Amino acid sequence: MKPAPPTVPVRLISWLLATVVLFAPLSPATAAYTVGDEQKAGEKIQSTIHQEFALLDDPDIDQYITHLGREILAVAGPQYFDYRFYVVNDSEFNAFAAPSGLVFINSGLIETMDNENELVGVMAHEIGHVVRRHIADSINKGTKIGIGTAAMILAGIALGGGNLSEAVITGAMATGTSLNLKFSRENEEEADRQSFTWMQQMHRDQNSLLTMLAKMRKISILKTGKIPAYLLTHPAPEQRMDYVQDLLMSAGPDKQVTVTNNFRFTRIKYRIMLKTRDTTSLLPLLLKKAEATDEEGLMARYGLALIYQDEGNLAKSRQYLQELISAHPEQPILKTDLGLGFVQEGKTDEGLKLFRAAHADAPDDAYTTFQLAFTLDESGKTAEAIELYQNLLSQTPSFARLNFNLGRALAKNGHADQGQYYNGVYSWLEGNLPTATYHLKKALESLPASDPLHDKSRDLLDKIKSLEKI
Repeated sequence: MKPAPPTVPVRLISWLLATVVLFAPLSPATAAYTVGDEQKAGEKIQSTIHQEFALLDDPDIDQYITHLGREILAVAGPQYFDYRFYVVNDSEFNAFAAPSGLVFINSGLIETMDNENELVGVMAHEIGHVVRRHIADSINKGTKIGIGTAAMILAGIALGGGNLSEAVITGAMATGTSLNLKFSRENEEEADRQSFTWMQQMHRDQNSLLTMLAKMRKISILKTGKIPAYLLTHPAPEQRMDYVQDLLMSAGPDKQVTVTNNFRFTRIKYRIMLKTRDTTSLLPLLLKKAEATDEEGLMARYGLALIYQDEGNLAKSRQYLQELISAHPEQPILKTDLGLGFVQEGKTDEGLKLFRAAHADAPDDAYTTFQLAFTLDESGKTAEAIELYQNLLSQTPSFARLNFNLGRALAKNGHADQGQYYNGVYSWLEGNLPTATYHLKKALESLPASDPLHDKSRDLLDKIKSLEKI
């Protein structure tokens, strides 16, 4: 059974409290919402997101989504913010950007996608909002609305609609104030046009922007009832499709478009679906798709392999994974998937052999490195595990559990003082500030001043203290 995501009311109340507190000290008539303000806002939100959203904390997903985000940022140019990318366990067709480069993509949105370019297009659109500082501009120009009210409206919109979201927005607007939604629609077009330009520079297929808008149009038609005007922060999909089509016609055929290999996207998509959907509803869908003899059918059998592995049907899982390895010998990560079944069966040495082979072929793969490190740690080879965990830190900046595992391994290996620091980072990333403070203080007390983690502990403690005052 998969853990149920936090209920929407809990998420909403927590998010609103954090956001209203963030924006309350500002007055649009007297102060501009600066880059510094936005950075503080982002840090405050980041300190609570693991509590308020059901994020998928996984090395594979984190590395993949971060890699795509950095690919976009490479063409976007120098940035004010340190971007973080998250996948949220939420079935709504939604993605949104929070202040200072926090980008969230719902699992339900990824599930509708057919290829990597569609995901890149959505992420580029959200990065466009951050680069253009649309949230800051809305706050600066919202002279007819209080900051707290604006924050509540933005929070309701971020939840993607629905009865509760509408109720929050209606309540926020009951004060008689209004938000300039026309300006917001202009922001959306600007983000669309910006993402189109970046897709061109990346030699990604810009038609994927059009296919995602077509899906949005279909979903908007299927939604029951009418969407209130105050939720229309996106222009109608038809309108967006019109100007994207104009952009495509003006640009002409892009002869430099790179043919994208969708193996990794499809694999990640199925891993996300396995983490967010009940297997009883997913199994019939994959069984039907797996009947095809093409690549789509083959990848559906990959999804089935994950289900059977999760259910303990290891022979059937192994059969499908071996089929994929034969078809894709260039994908060492499949050896890692196969190795997990052996470890689950108690054949740890066989699993480690596959993990080491996959790691030798792809030493920078976070999923393989983490599974190898974890299994080594559990097998008593803690020193080797620590080295692997430490190598992962820069590759998966949003992967909270990595810090917990590293802290535990260091403590087992006689370095409890360093372990306290990583336990503090883990608690910080999980939004548990009191526990983070406790571990970081312990680290400061026990670490020698010459240890780089001593200064890092102090710096993170200072950041927590400053955020608690906001």
